[in-house]
Amino acid sequence: MNSSENKHHLFPVFLNINKKKCVVVGGGKVALRKVTDLLEAGAETTVVADYPSPEIEQLSRQDEIKLVRRKFKKEDIKDAFLVFAATDDSLANAEISSTARQYGIPVNAVDSPVHCDFFSGAVVKRGPMLIAISTSGYFPALAAGIRQEIEQLYPESFGEFIKTAGELRQHILSQNTISSDKKNEALKWLARRETFTIFLVSGKEKVCEEMKKIIFPS
Repeated sequence: MNSSENKHHLFPVFLNINKKKCVVVGGGKVALRKVTDLLEAGAETTVVADYPSPEIEQLSRQDEIKLVRRKFKKEDIKDAFLVFAATDDSLANAEISSTARQYGIPVNAVDSPVHCDFFSGAVVKRGPMLIAISTSGYFPALAAGIRQEIEQLYPESFGEFIKTAGELRQHILSQNTISSDKKNEALKWLARRETFTIFLVSGKEKVCEEMKKIIFPS
């Protein structure tokens, strides 16, 4: 990465790739991680690999992915929305990146920031919440360490709390008999860490009970 590239930060964004064609070139462990993430996001995923791993073969047999068992050809990515160059050959990854850029398709080349248009980063998933950490390709292992710290801060149950809080938010906003000030007070309370603690210890009913006290004080 040259000095001119260091003048600007990356632009963080979460993409909706549901039903969009994404291509992963490579059949090893790194490629499998990319494929897994794409499938979780609902992408129509194609893998191009002359030696796909047993896990990727299994996904193909289950019709989860389209598998092309051969070396990469330019036409493999012509109509893709995103491309991942995930082979164990740096020269091949550079060629794939160059081809994608010729087509105007954003590409990620593993372990080669100079050949990347985007970085997928380390991600914490808690229900509908996603927290992504990126070091702009400089030190992915550091991003993974930070992810572990955040995972400890927000346990799996936080995902269920978000869903509950979202339902209660909609309920609050739909109430015509509640003043705007009361609605804002209740929404701010829902967003507090203490409210999650109540949910974690006593469940959804207790959260609803405490929220009612805010909206309808005695």
